[in-house]
Amino acid sequence: MRGLNKMAMCYGNLDLRIEERPLDEPRPGEVQLAVKAALTCGTDVKIYKRGYPFLKPPFPVGHEYAGEVIAVGEGMDPGLIGRGVVTSNGAGCQLCFNCMRDRDNLCEGIEADFDEYVQMGGGFAEYINVHAPIVKQNLKVIPEGVPYEQAAMVEPVSVALHGVNQADIKIGDTIAIIGAGPMGLLQTQLAKLRGARVISIEKSRERLAQAGRLGADVLINPDGVGDLVKAVRSTANEGRGPDQVIESVGLPQTWELAIEMARKGGTVVEYGGCASGTKISVDTKRLHYDELTIKGSYSASAYETEVAFNLLARGVIRASDYISGTYPLEKTKQALDAHLNQQGIKFLIKP
Repeated sequence: MRGLNKMAMCYGNLDLRIEERPLDEPRPGEVQLAVKAALTCGTDVKIYKRGYPFLKPPFPVGHEYAGEVIAVGEGMDPGLIGRGVVTSNGAGCQLCFNCMRDRDNLCEGIEADFDEYVQMGGGFAEYINVHAPIVKQNLKVIPEGVPYEQAAMVEPVSVALHGVNQADIKIGDTIAIIGAGPMGLLQTQLAKLRGARVISIEKSRERLAQAGRLGADVLINPDGVGDLVKAVRSTANEGRGPDQVIESVGLPQTWELAIEMARKGGTVVEYGGCASGTKISVDTKRLHYDELTIKGSYSASAYETEVAFNLLARGVIRASDYISGTYPLEKTKQALDAHLNQQGIKFLIKP
């Protein structure tokens, strides 16, 4: 449909405004959703706080959402109208160098209208037109009885899963997860599903307690110990350190701490995104002689999106364990401020 769309637009650091903007009809291959649930995310908060290098203000915000199909573009099944659906916020072309190697999260794109991995925001809105590549690759019809807010967790669960997959956990391993925000908590649950023993490291007492409720075996508050690296290593593999460490905070200093914590032969996943231009230092002697594996983690594959959807549809992971409050669309800024100030884990926006 055409008309006006009330949506959240970011104009700069900590400058978010609710505006009415024209809503176009969906283009070929697209679907138009009435957004029923959108969730705040650490990435949204970072963008709101410090901007995003690939976007020029003003730009729409919000990438975890689910809604009802109200219109479809040319080539799409009209039977989708009236159905509840969820999508990822990105898609690969499935034809380029990286996609052909099952790394569609690193898509380079080979088509004129597909320059690279397609991403989109705009979930903090009344309506959204979902780009055709995302519809084709990652559109999921929500099963009857699954709430919209549960379905809206697909994107964060898939991205957390990608980080856990990068860690290559084996049954019986001990993994340390730095940070018990939304992603660290999801990684805690997913690591437990893999049969791991989990050490959760978090300054917030409330978030650390939630990590314990979601399965973490060892809870460490950095403020309560002198030497954090020594404290973590002493709890794993008879003092040798964890088999894997995932950094889910996004600070250079915690990236370096993650490398220090891992045992010889261990794997470190630098999951949390740091500010552009920041760097870390690595002890080359330790990297070489201890045979450490250090990996990055970005986005998720189509396969991981499928797995995340199935976990949520079956109720293995529950949105209710993560949603700390609900805001109307008009108070999206207050929701992001609450998330930024760690007044909860995630917040639900209901247009």
